[in-house]
Amino acid sequence: MSSNSVAQRPNYSHATHIAARDECADKYLGNAVSTNTVRSNHCFPDDIGREHFKEGERDRDSHGHSSDLSDDDIANIRDENDDDLNTVRVDKIMALVSREKEYNVLVGWPERNEEAFRRAKPELKLLILDATSFDEDDLLHLTLEIFLEVGVHEKLGIATDKMKRFILGVRDRMLDNPYHNWTHVFDVMQTVYSLATMCHAFDKLSDIQTFALIVSALCHDLEHPGVNNLFLIKSRSSLATLYNETSILEKHHAFRAFELMFHANTDLLSSFTPEQYADFREIMMSIILATDMARHGDYMARLKQILAEHEGKEGQIDVDELFLMEIIIKCADTANVLKPFEVAKKWALRVTDEFFLQGDMERASGMEVTPICDRTSQSRVAVQKGFIDFVITPFYTLVGNLLPDLLECFKQIQINRQAWDAYDDAMLVEEVGKHKSGLLPSNGEPVSLRIVTWNIAAVNNNPFEYWITHGQTRQSADYASLMQEVQLLIDHPEGRDFEIKDIISDEMVAEVKAEMETFGLDGLDEWENRWKTEYKHRLAISGFLKDKAIGSKRLISMPDRVTNTINSEGSVLMRPSVISMFDGDCMGSLDEWWITWKDFMFHRQVKIIDRNKPGVSNELFVIEMLQKIAHSKYPAITEEEEAISIPLQVLVLAIFDAILIHILNSLAPTTWQPIKRSLCQAFNQNKSLQVLSILKNTYSDVDVFFIQEAAAGFVDAAKQVMGRKYMVMRPYLLDGFRNQNSIILASREFFVEGSTIDVTEHVIRLAGGGKWIAPGDLCAMTMKGVDGFRYLLASFHGDTNGMASLPVLKALHEAVTTSYPDHIFVCGIDANTHKQHGSNCQGVNHFHDAFCEMGMDSCWGETPSVKTWTTRNARTYLQPQLQKAVGIADAARKGDVNLKDWLIFYENQFVCAEQARDNTGARNFDEEMVFPTLQFPSDHAIVSALLTRKPS
Repeated sequence: MSSNSVAQRPNYSHATHIAARDECADKYLGNAVSTNTVRSNHCFPDDIGREHFKEGERDRDSHGHSSDLSDDDIANIRDENDDDLNTVRVDKIMALVSREKEYNVLVGWPERNEEAFRRAKPELKLLILDATSFDEDDLLHLTLEIFLEVGVHEKLGIATDKMKRFILGVRDRMLDNPYHNWTHVFDVMQTVYSLATMCHAFDKLSDIQTFALIVSALCHDLEHPGVNNLFLIKSRSSLATLYNETSILEKHHAFRAFELMFHANTDLLSSFTPEQYADFREIMMSIILATDMARHGDYMARLKQILAEHEGKEGQIDVDELFLMEIIIKCADTANVLKPFEVAKKWALRVTDEFFLQGDMERASGMEVTPICDRTSQSRVAVQKGFIDFVITPFYTLVGNLLPDLLECFKQIQINRQAWDAYDDAMLVEEVGKHKSGLLPSNGEPVSLRIVTWNIAAVNNNPFEYWITHGQTRQSADYASLMQEVQLLIDHPEGRDFEIKDIISDEMVAEVKAEMETFGLDGLDEWENRWKTEYKHRLAISGFLKDKAIGSKRLISMPDRVTNTINSEGSVLMRPSVISMFDGDCMGSLDEWWITWKDFMFHRQVKIIDRNKPGVSNELFVIEMLQKIAHSKYPAITEEEEAISIPLQVLVLAIFDAILIHILNSLAPTTWQPIKRSLCQAFNQNKSLQVLSILKNTYSDVDVFFIQEAAAGFVDAAKQVMGRKYMVMRPYLLDGFRNQNSIILASREFFVEGSTIDVTEHVIRLAGGGKWIAPGDLCAMTMKGVDGFRYLLASFHGDTNGMASLPVLKALHEAVTTSYPDHIFVCGIDANTHKQHGSNCQGVNHFHDAFCEMGMDSCWGETPSVKTWTTRNARTYLQPQLQKAVGIADAARKGDVNLKDWLIFYENQFVCAEQARDNTGARNFDEEMVFPTLQFPSDHAIVSALLTRKPS
């Protein structure tokens, strides 16, 4: 993509599908919805990835954190008491469309289990392969082997290493559902490969068509939540609204697939021409949408029409390639009936487990329970019989007439149907169900849980934002010297202050004016006059950095929030600034920096999501992301300044960045950039690995981790590093803009896999919707333990002043008492509690007393002490809001030193046998140390506890 021109977007489109309900599919799958309205693909993310097919170069930058802000975001930035970029509240569901930049293939491609590979390879083209008999890593290798055997990706210019990254990305984005999980999507892909081979489809398909078919099979259920479309509609899910209540999941699967393909670390289709991409996209969307059973009736009708038109004619039917691929994926997606009965039984148990979990959620939420999902009245075996009789047999009969080469393998359907006649539910569960036991104490001792809560956020976009311990246990000499010199200079600039014109010349201002004229900005003459009369001769430190009016007008903080770090469709762009994660080599010289800064602001294009138009991305230059600062919201800015507030923000931001560059190059010309790089590595580039190393190695005995403020990509990293031992659970709707997600890691040894129900949205509704909870703040799951009890686990991150913590805890209490009364409750929460309680600030003692009234207790006992603090940090002088800075000598007294992190449970269910804090990552707590540190990349301590169950 050219950096100085907006390339024209090719006008691709795909066929609009009209779907009707098939009554039998409706009855036995529960996925279809009314056909009274015409189904269209409005709201489908049609534009994803198109930027990748423009003429010219594509600029890439893949470091740091993101801040995609639309008009709505700017309008909703909070007021003075807000801390930083994390205060931008994202209340719309399009927060789910952005992935965190930190995501990388952190662990890499696993070693191949040769025994498992030799066992499976001969069966890849057959329907006898049992995907459930292989582990997740085995399936990675078998997926790659299918691509290698098909052999088209390299013909299309896609390197095998890219395929590996893509396959890993799909695996890591699949949820731990009983049925719709990584094993299922592999199974469907392998079945597509088998069926396409048997009916000689590959002989008819082009390379693009073949690749689209296999990729679609792999991605057809990407990030499936374990509930069907009807549930999303009944529960008023934001996804249902986003996709106009039509083919909700299918559109979302396709959306996520393209998003992954265009992630900067995958970039799967970069070799495609615009024409190839257009074909590939249209094919893949059609194939995935074909898996919506609400469209089943359409396919039945078309099959009948084709067969009727061919009746009496000789020879095989010439099938349209796209329709052929759609039929193959439909067969593969329902192909459990084609597998040997010993395999089909396993899938039958899994799918009914998932149905019943949905029914449990419907019952707990007060919704009418879908009949097929009601474990109290529905028979698992009856579901299989009805599905075969009313959905499978009619459909496969028509398909067999269309593709006679498949008739032989279709005979397995009736073999399985007859086998089901000899079964009942008890036999099925007895033969297939493998419920864990034997981990419970055999000596009658009560069950114990070792749990941890940790808010892993620290530095956001500004590596110098907080005072840190830049060393093992004390400050390194270079860091201490640099930060103290900066503080001394800003506190006492006398004799060393300088005028702004010494670093920003009239020529530089003229260059900026000329650039802004090309964007048609108004008021530039007035703007230039203000430069000459208000800013040019100001003293940089005493007259600019320390001018509280500039802070009140948000002339630095507002544009910094928008431009500091920008997620542009998987790539991350950072403003060349001391206070961003930018680590280029230009900042040693003001002249070199200025060239780079101008290029970023005026010539760099970005692609960001338009939340007012779901699925649509806007291509903008960075300067076009800036919004006017409203006098009505920020009275400090005059109406005259509001009129020219966009160019005024550009000027003031340029001055601010230049001042900091000049100061650091003057104070520490050889050391400040290496120090910054060390901070970027610790708090951005290597943060996920450092956090996961602490969790995996130091806390290997923990049963449940409650994590808060995790970036979206951390979920993928956690699955790779800890997925074998823990189920990594997150709310279905992640926040990829603020990157502040609560997640839960639950031990596979203590909790039963496939028993999880995501009740996050249920609790959010009880808490009043989005009033107290932004996307990603809460993760609430129910699941079964090996002790036979069901648990409700919740992880939550409260707002800056902790006022959301009690409403959310009350909502969790209501959920337990009204919907899940037989559940064991444990919650890890960053409650953001403070020493003193006030009308706008949640106090430690007030919070404790309030949850005690609900029958709850915490790891901190009957009288929590405000001296048991879990945060100890303070802001430095290198930030846009200088009034928030605290000197290092006052960090302990004036900084954020509070008890914020809690493990909460019901007093009648647990007793806390042990509790501890850790701010080193080594199960130690240093009372004197400011954190984060380079070894401990969070400003919150780890809080751990051993909870012992009380007798029922």
